Amino acid sequence: MSLGESQRRQFWLLLAFAVLLLASGIGLRDPWPADEPRFALVAKQMVDSGEWLFPHRGNELYSDKPPMFMWMQASAHALTGSWRIAFLLPSLLAGLLTLGLVYDLSRRLHGRRVALVAALGLLFTLQFTFQVRAAQIDATLLGIMTLACYGLLRHLLLGPNWRWLWIGCFAAGIGTITKGVAFLALLLIPLALAGRRLGWQGLPPRRAMSPGKIALAVLAFVLAVSLWLVPMLWTVWRLDDPAYTDYARDILLGQTASRYLTPTHHLHPPWYYLQMIASMWLPISFALIWAIPHWWRGWRRGWRPARVWLPLSFAVLIVFFFSLSGGKRDVYIMPALPMLVLALAPLLPGILRKPAAQRLLFAMAALLAVGLTVGSLYAIYGEPAFAERLRSLRGLDPWPITLTMG
Repeated sequence: MSLGESQRRQFWLLLAFAVLLLASGIGLRDPWPADEPRFALVAKQMVDSGEWLFPHRGNELYSDKPPMFMWMQASAHALTGSWRIAFLLPSLLAGLLTLGLVYDLSRRLHGRRVALVAALGLLFTLQFTFQVRAAQIDATLLGIMTLACYGLLRHLLLGPNWRWLWIGCFAAGIGTITKGVAFLALLLIPLALAGRRLGWQGLPPRRAMSPGKIALAVLAFVLAVSLWLVPMLWTVWRLDDPAYTDYARDILLGQTASRYLTPTHHLHPPWYYLQMIASMWLPISFALIWAIPHWWRGWRRGWRPARVWLPLSFAVLIVFFFSLSGGKRDVYIMPALPMLVLALAPLLPGILRKPAAQRLLFAMAALLAVGLTVGSLYAIYGEPAFAERLRSLRGLDPWPITLTMG
């Protein structure tokens, strides 16, 4: 990032503030149910047993997720020596990476002031902050997938830049062996091709979409996936063990296509994600009240800058893709959030000047402050059974809760 002196200072102040907000409480707690203990214990068993290629939960092969996230947790333990820090570190680093990439791309597309507002909007989004402070796989996937989109958009909006295209495709591959859906980042390429036909302004020259070079970039994706897939399949073939064969079948088909096409849990109606965006993406979703009419008027007048419509169409496509499946969780669409912020970025400074937007933000901040204060005070002075239950379930005392929640 070739920033000037003031720009560099602004970026590092943003990062320091993000660390203060997102890293508070790390090292004070153990993994919380339901998912955090599962991943942390699998990572711990990797370290203890030395079996890194095939994750285990006890004596059973663990085929729910590829091992990448557990590798990261185990590596964090090697660096810190503490599982209380290590199990949260991948999510924190991925969140900071996401913020940095959104800031940098917004700065390159719209300027420094817009970049700061966009990054702060992402940082204060409820789902982003909640997930980055947790130790589920989704925050790590978000960071890797945002890196993939960043690389592709550096080529498609600011290019041609073949190096960043290949980096983006490679990151999409790494994301795919973290959680299978990261391949969706590659959809930015056909979206850009469709945008050229629709008259989007600001796309790179046609030579930047050379089929031969695009194919080479996709090979970077295949290479990244192969780093785990090839050794895993070769070992399964060599062992010729039914348990390992079932592991490969489940992780490649059962946990991906079958879970998407024939889900058995987390069943919700098609409009479920609209509810999640309206609530869990606050306060950034407030901006849609003004942005959607603005985009509609601009489209009708022929205002179609690719720097807005490409990330926006990608975010819409992600939400649509997961809405088609009967099984839905709010975290599934989280990779769309940074791209929505990027599309909203040039409008955010103007929206923030509107009195109605300021009143909405004040009301949200007041509700959060009151809710967290009441919850903290109740944990300290309220019914003793509440504090004891919280301590036994979460491994926390009331005073640290007050300090870390605000």
